[in-house]
Order: sequence, then structure tokens, then C-alpha cells
Amino acid sequence: MFWDSYLVDEEKTTAFSRLMEPIFKETCFWLDKGKELKLASYPCILKDKNGYKMYYTVWTMREDLSASCYLAVIESDDGIIWRRPSLNIYPHEELEINNVCLDDSDTPFVFYDENPKCPDDEKYKAVAPLNYEKEPGKRVVELWCYFSRDGYHFRRSHCIATDGHFDSLNTVHWKDGRYACYYRHFHTQSGEDAKEWDNNNIRDVRVMYSEDFRNWTKQIKIKFDDKRDDPLYTNNVIPYERAPHILIGFPTRYCERKKWTQNTEQLASSKLKKHLIETTETRGGLAVTDAIFMFSRDGENWHRYNQAFMRPGYENEHNWVYGDCYPAYGLIDSGRETYYMYTKDRHRSEGYPKPINRYEIRKDGFACYMADEDEKLLITKPFIFEGSELHINFLTSAYGYIYVDVLDENGNELSNKSSFEIYGDTIDRKVSFDDGTDFSEYSGIPIRLRFKMRDSKIFSLKFE
Repeated sequence: MFWDSYLVDEEKTTAFSRLMEPIFKETCFWLDKGKELKLASYPCILKDKNGYKMYYTVWTMREDLSASCYLAVIESDDGIIWRRPSLNIYPHEELEINNVCLDDSDTPFVFYDENPKCPDDEKYKAVAPLNYEKEPGKRVVELWCYFSRDGYHFRRSHCIATDGHFDSLNTVHWKDGRYACYYRHFHTQSGEDAKEWDNNNIRDVRVMYSEDFRNWTKQIKIKFDDKRDDPLYTNNVIPYERAPHILIGFPTRYCERKKWTQNTEQLASSKLKKHLIETTETRGGLAVTDAIFMFSRDGENWHRYNQAFMRPGYENEHNWVYGDCYPAYGLIDSGRETYYMYTKDRHRSEGYPKPINRYEIRKDGFACYMADEDEKLLITKPFIFEGSELHINFLTSAYGYIYVDVLDENGNELSNKSSFEIYGDTIDRKVSFDDGTDFSEYSGIPIRLRFKMRDSKIFSLKFE
């Protein structure tokens, strides 16, 4: 993946790295029934043998600003047309089609367990914070798990973590023989773990591991190579299916302005923001959120692009508020060259239907190396490959091109052969040399690749 310089010799490369952004396609569903008109959030998507399920949390805020929540689900065969299943598991008379699958549970995250040793009645797992009085006069917040055989009927099982705040979408996945749980915590300005809630604390992401979902390691705060300490509201960490050795994430970034300004007054949503200040708390009307892109090869050390991956969009009465740009957890393969991504918008607009919006992003296309109208070079570090065929994911303009040369580990040309001229737009182009030969003679020895590029982007390469 050309998302960073992992394979790139930055000293010799003149092409430049760029973040890409998903493209809005349509509103594919409306959350417009009963309490959904108040607050609905944290959609998460899983794939099972029946297609796709998208779970989401519906909220009702009490006078003391605590929340009463339930988990609901919609379903799809293709990621485009979604429907409500009629479950009727819990009484909710306000819903004509009752799709509630877990009642009175705060921000549950649901995933389908791919662990081959997982019992059938635990294949669907949920994790959710539980706030309760553990002993007289002492309330605690813990992260608990729930099990289900069918993805609809859940039973509470056991606590998996006590060291955290958990007030977000806490995610879990199975990879390389163990579970990884990424969840919300806070630290102080000095970097110490926060013991109590304070809005001056900084929201962060922790990870812990388990082989059996019962016994978990001590949590670790994930690190970023930019050394910045930006607050992240969610994590949305998933293994990337086209490169299983890489984890990706689409966290929501929390940005709080400290005072009302002339600019705030002129935002199209200023009336809503004033209402939030009056009815919730000051930060409810001053904070805004967007989403960024991050990835990791070990799950603990991360690279992130600090320009926005998803933005609140052109101003309207519902956006540029605290709650914008919460990407749904998970990607859906379109069956073509793209993935579907989703957001749930109008998070703070009570009384309004909430749209589920579908976006598309190119496969491997979260970021790239690119060249402008002048030829640029992308030169790799030395590496050894197996196989004979080079395939690249790229695009050019009609004017643009890419050529590929093979160099030795010191950067000298191994032969006078270059690839044929490459132009077009595809996620999979087999590259050969201009004499028709393939790359087999270079397999197993240290080489570099040199890409000569003009008005083009390259997203990834692979050898087969």
C-alpha cells in the first residue's frame, strides 16, 4: 500500500503523498421511526451468511443528561437497499416494525466472530459499557460482553474491562489467533491516565488482547508517529481485507472551540448550536467533529493523516456540530473497484429524520503517491519479492503515464529494459517489460523499483 513511505525511499522520491476522500453517492436509508427522531448514532456493519447487518444505537436523554439506549438493526443483501427486520423481541409500541435487538444498553458494538473455535451460540458478540451501582454509594463503568446465536437475541455474559471510560463505540476483531479490543479512555494534559471525567482531559484509544474472550491483557495506549495529542472520539479499527497484515481506522476527531465567535454566529447551524448550549452543556454547541484516516502494521503504533478524510460538508442547518462525520464501522465490497462506506448524519437535530448516507472509496484508495503535470519519480527501498508478475493499482489522465524500471539495491539500473507505457484507471494492471518479458528473473534478489510518473496516482502494488 502506498499510504505511507514504508516501501518508499523518501530521499530519492520526488512524487508526493496525498490523502484521498470518499465520494458521496446517495442517502440509502432514513432513521425516522419513534425515538430515532431524537438521537441515533454509532452504526456498525457486519457480514454474515445472510448478507449484511447494520446495527445502530437509539438514544433518549434524561433530564440529568444520562442516556437511555437501545440497539436496533437494519439489513441488506447488497449494501444499497436496506430494510428493517420485524423482531418484536422487546416492547416498543412506537415502532410499526420493531427492529430492536438489545434493550437498555449503552452504545453496543456488534461483530461476527470468525474464530473457528467459537461456539455457535457465541458467533455474534457485542461489547457495551455498563454503568451500575456495584456497591452502595459506588457507581462504576465497566465494559461487558454479550453473546448471540442469531444476531438478534443477545444475553449478557461477563465483564471484560474495568480500566477505561468506554463512552464511545468500542470495537473488537479477531485476527492472527487473538481478539483485539480498541476502546475509549482519557488522559490528562500531562499524559497520565484520567481517573475521573474532566473536559480538559484528552480522549484517546486503548487496545487489549485476548485468546478466549474471557481473559484479557492489560490495556495499552496506541501511539502515533506524528507525536501529536489530538483527541479522538471513536476508533473504527478494522483489518484491511486486501492487505491482512495492515489495520485501518476511521476515527472521529473531536475539535472544541472555547468561545462563541462572529463566525459561529454566521454558521447555518448557529440556531441549533445555541439550542445545544442551552439544553446540554456549553461544549455541546461549541465542539465540532470530522473523521480522519489511520493505519498500523502492529496495531499499537499508528500513522495518521491529519487533514480530514470526511468533512462536515457545505453548511446547512444540521451540520458543523458536535456529532458530524461518524463513519459507520466496516466496509462493504461493491463487487467492483470500490468499497461502500456510510455515515449517519443530523446527529444533534432532534425531531428530524436521520439519513444513512452511502459513500464510495476506491479499493486501496485511501491515500496514494502522485505526480502532477511534470514527471516525478517514486523509488522504493530495496526489497525481495516472490513471483513473476507485477500488478499495480493506479490512475492517470489522458496526458499522464507511468513507466516501471528495475534497479539493484544501490539504485543502479539492472538492465536497459523498461516497462511498456502504462496509462488508464484500474485497480489491477499487469505490468510487463516492453520486450514482453515478466519480472521472474528478479525474483528472490534485492531490487528497487523506479516509477516514472506524470499526472498520475499509484495506490498499491503486489507480486504474484
